[in-house]
Amino acid sequence: MAKEYGHRNLIVWQRAQELAHQMIKLTRRLPQNWANAVLARQMITSATSIGANIAEGHGRFTPGAHGNHLSIAKGSTAETDSWLDTLCREGYLSREDESPLHKECMEIMAMLTSKILQLEQLEKDGSAKVREEQSLYEITNASEEPLFPFTAADYQ
Repeated sequence: MAKEYGHRNLIVWQRAQELAHQMIKLTRRLPQNWANAVLARQMITSATSIGANIAEGHGRFTPGAHGNHLSIAKGSTAETDSWLDTLCREGYLSREDESPLHKECMEIMAMLTSKILQLEQLEKDGSAKVREEQSLYEITNASEEPLFPFTAADYQ
């Protein structure tokens, strides 16, 4: 059986998810006070936004919409990297510990930039066509019987 293709197969999404996990772990180490609670909330929001926007963009039907979400993900990656600098400046993270996370942010941004440029070129060339596989989508009830079975072909 063929492996399903979706956002979870994307290396950039997988790396974004791991970065979010690392940022969440970092926030758990912060001393508990009002300022750090605000900082942690912002850090988690930016870090989790990366993978979420990659996934949402992947689910869009036009290269422009896909690229827009990748652009948002890139901005969230830059924001996450900025929070890493803030943690260093506040003494919660050493530059040595920050370095691999900073490097990961830069690599994720490079991957996103590459994909955004590819999508822009597809749009420019007019060769952008979005097509889904002939896979079956089902909505099931509690007994797992299909309520509304249809395929992507039903809507082409």
